[in-house]
Amino acid sequence: MKTTLADAIQQIDRQPIQACYVGTDAAERLAAFVSDRLGAACLVVADENTLAAGGDRLLRALSAAHRKIVHKTYGAEPLDATEDLGNEVAAAAQDVDVIVALGSGTLCDLAKHAGTQLDKPSVLYATAASMNGYTSGITALKVRGLKRTTPCDPAAAVFADPEVVATAPRRMAAAGVADFLSKCSSASDWRAAHYLRDEYYSPKAMAFYEGTVERVLDAAPGVGRTETDALAVLLEALLLSGLSMLSAGSSSPASGGEHLLSHYLDMKSALYGTPHDLHGAQVGVGTLHCLGLWERILAMDPALLDADALAAAQPQESAIREWIEEDWGPAVAHEVLSQWQLKALPPEALRGEIARFAAGADTVRNSVRQDYLPPATVADAIRAAGGPVSPEELNAPADEFQKAVKRARFIRNRFTVLDLAAELGIG
Repeated sequence: MKTTLADAIQQIDRQPIQACYVGTDAAERLAAFVSDRLGAACLVVADENTLAAGGDRLLRALSAAHRKIVHKTYGAEPLDATEDLGNEVAAAAQDVDVIVALGSGTLCDLAKHAGTQLDKPSVLYATAASMNGYTSGITALKVRGLKRTTPCDPAAAVFADPEVVATAPRRMAAAGVADFLSKCSSASDWRAAHYLRDEYYSPKAMAFYEGTVERVLDAAPGVGRTETDALAVLLEALLLSGLSMLSAGSSSPASGGEHLLSHYLDMKSALYGTPHDLHGAQVGVGTLHCLGLWERILAMDPALLDADALAAAQPQESAIREWIEEDWGPAVAHEVLSQWQLKALPPEALRGEIARFAAGADTVRNSVRQDYLPPATVADAIRAAGGPVSPEELNAPADEFQKAVKRARFIRNRFTVLDLAAELGIG
């Protein structure tokens, strides 16, 4: 049974998001929403690219609704979502009633961050079907070079016009397909963390995905052809994915080991200027790697696992500290190390975790298979949408991706398949 956006909003406690809409009259709907509920003055945050894509219609609609418009427009070059830029947007929004973001990931995160800082509503007008963060209650901002997923006030409403979205580069929608399908990996991670580490898990949040994965798989070739009907399917799926995170109170339903791989590349880019790719493109390649790890884990014979030997074979804390310092340098290493230390287990507890997996392997398998898809199925969909499926196809160094495979698990306090595979001796 398909969950609609309206149904999903009603199922979230306190209903922080009041409206989600996908349709060709999205600009007019947004202007009416702002006019009816939020105030007379708005700050429109955009860049030159998003302004060219959807700005004329949105600004006309806001003007027709007699809204006062203040502009904050960035250049055409890609922006990194940083805390400093978010604070810059907040400074520009001091004297308005609402912040309207015209854009996708970075601009929307900046608007949500600024709205949270000022206790003012934000409204998002999507210009690309590139990621699932529109409806989430988190922002992904770099703080002193370290990418942090930080709670924020969700947007009051999100609007998307598939015709505007169709003008975005094709690779952005392919990134959205990949970001959505990462759920097949991240949800598996979440289920495993629930079983092995007693972490909170919400079946209610996962119910938002019912029927949606199949629709996105079917729509992927149409997304690759920039068909508006297929893009509408993808947009709705991405909005539901964000709502699932909002319902869960964390990003766990849609962010696991595959996202850590992408964050690793982004952090290296921020610190050292190395190239990086779209968030969803990196996540897609990371998803294929993580699903490959799950494939091997699901095929293991638990009777052959030696918990004592596997625990003894784990890297020493001194080696991990050396890797972290090598990767991140003095400016960031201490923050990364603190994240790892929150997650790391002492030897006895590590042996216990491996033994627990071995004893409950069938339970873990049955749970994980509710979300898991074979890597080939996901790769076919990403490829059909026009996205990369291997590290060599990314606009990021392939050797950095391979390093991320070994070291990304140290950057965040979240148990994922990267941790479990390392504990089970799977490289």
